[in-house]
Amino acid sequence: MPKPLFEVKDLRVAVVDDFRLVKGLPGPVTDDGEQLEPGWVETLPGVSYHVHEGEVLGMVGESASGKSLMLMGAFGLLSSGARVIGGTTRYRDHVYQPFHPWSGEDDEGLRREYKERRVAGTTTAGYTDDAWAELVGTEVGFLFQDPIGSWTPDIVIGEQSGEALAEHTNLSIKEIEERVFDALGEVGLPKSGRLFRAFRHELSRGMAQRAMLAAALTKAPYLLIADEPLNGLDPPVAAGIMELIMDMQAKRGMAMVFVSHDLAVVARIADRVAVVYGGEMVEHASVTDIYHHPKHPYTAGLVGSLPGVTPGRLRTIDGEAQLLVDIDRGLCSFADRCSYATEICRSVAPRASVVGATEVRCHHAADLDLPGIRG
Repeated sequence: MPKPLFEVKDLRVAVVDDFRLVKGLPGPVTDDGEQLEPGWVETLPGVSYHVHEGEVLGMVGESASGKSLMLMGAFGLLSSGARVIGGTTRYRDHVYQPFHPWSGEDDEGLRREYKERRVAGTTTAGYTDDAWAELVGTEVGFLFQDPIGSWTPDIVIGEQSGEALAEHTNLSIKEIEERVFDALGEVGLPKSGRLFRAFRHELSRGMAQRAMLAAALTKAPYLLIADEPLNGLDPPVAAGIMELIMDMQAKRGMAMVFVSHDLAVVARIADRVAVVYGGEMVEHASVTDIYHHPKHPYTAGLVGSLPGVTPGRLRTIDGEAQLLVDIDRGLCSFADRCSYATEICRSVAPRASVVGATEVRCHHAADLDLPGIRG
């Protein structure tokens, strides 16, 4: 089998927790040996995933399960209060380590440059690795959760849409503008100067998300990163955006990592699905196996909650998920909500194992016969 187009290995992410800060509890140690200050706590303990050319990987799970940290952390695109502390990201043959801290004589200048970079539909974060920055700037497109907030407020949409091309290619301004106009038309927006010169506050959420997709498409990307792209959209608008994403992915043959808490949406678009709980991928398999033959009790609960698909009453998951900062990594993070949990689940963290064609983190996966969407 050929190497994946995009691969993340052992990604570790830490966030600031006020409780630990007050208590003075020591922070974790990064992969390069840096001891973090009190208040930091590791929330992703080492996550790995990949996607091949033309393939769609879906990530599903409840809100605040760690899906966005897994996705955006791989590109070093985390908000303040979160940072990558370990792991590597590989795109094609280039390996990037997103956890390396700022250092050296240029430290303050690099920080200043990072703050001044514009983050729009085609992000160009302040990478110190020029080769990685060029690959991300020309071959990877992004769709963010907040389609309006992701645009810089005082820069027009057209300029932001073409900024990655302006920075990483030799295209003229006219050629870049032509690409932007063509992309706007491709996503069903007017190819007009009015829209090109619009600011973010002049767009609806649906228009802003279409414009972000257009910005991603200007690069003719090989990989599309979609982090809850339907979040906050009205159902008819969300359905239109979803159809557009599916059409563009099929037409261009893009690989995609698609994050959502909506299992029905993921079932339509994904080839493989990773189920996320407590900052870990607890199950990873094909769409068919995830929805019809789940191996993890959490996955069975998720697919049993799909209205209009599961016969009889919906199956629910008891209890509430713990905050990522409160999870004890020495035991199964789902044990308190699992009706199949035994003593080993409450005392030993399960390792990933393969059951059939499924990779799963559950002590009892091989012995359970769990219901899928058909009961």
